[in-house]
Amino acid sequence: MRPLYCDESIWIPVADGLRRRGWTIHTTRGESMLGAPDREQLAFAVDNDWVLVTFDDDFLSLVESEQLEHSGIIYVRQAGRDIGDVVKAVDAHLETRSPDDRDIAYC
Repeated sequence: MRPLYCDESIWIPVADGLRRRGWTIHTTRGESMLGAPDREQLAFAVDNDWVLVTFDDDFLSLVESEQLEHSGIIYVRQAGRDIGDVVKAVDAHLETRSPDDRDIAYC
């Protein structure tokens, strides 16, 4: 599986939980990208060939309306979920995701 890039909407404990489960995780904070516009976040993920993980559905609109290139996006629904639920959902998805998958996935 390619490394994951958790944007600033993803709670830090979620990124930490995924890291503890063995996934290679990069964060906007760790990459000094806090506050960068969505378009720049997406381009940064593409430049590094990282899968973007986000709670922010603006990325879906951006990619679909402007046909922007991406390296894969995992959109996570956060409503009604706690940290553990989110970590488990993303981890379960990653266990079945092909390493070369560049689709948009919904967790």
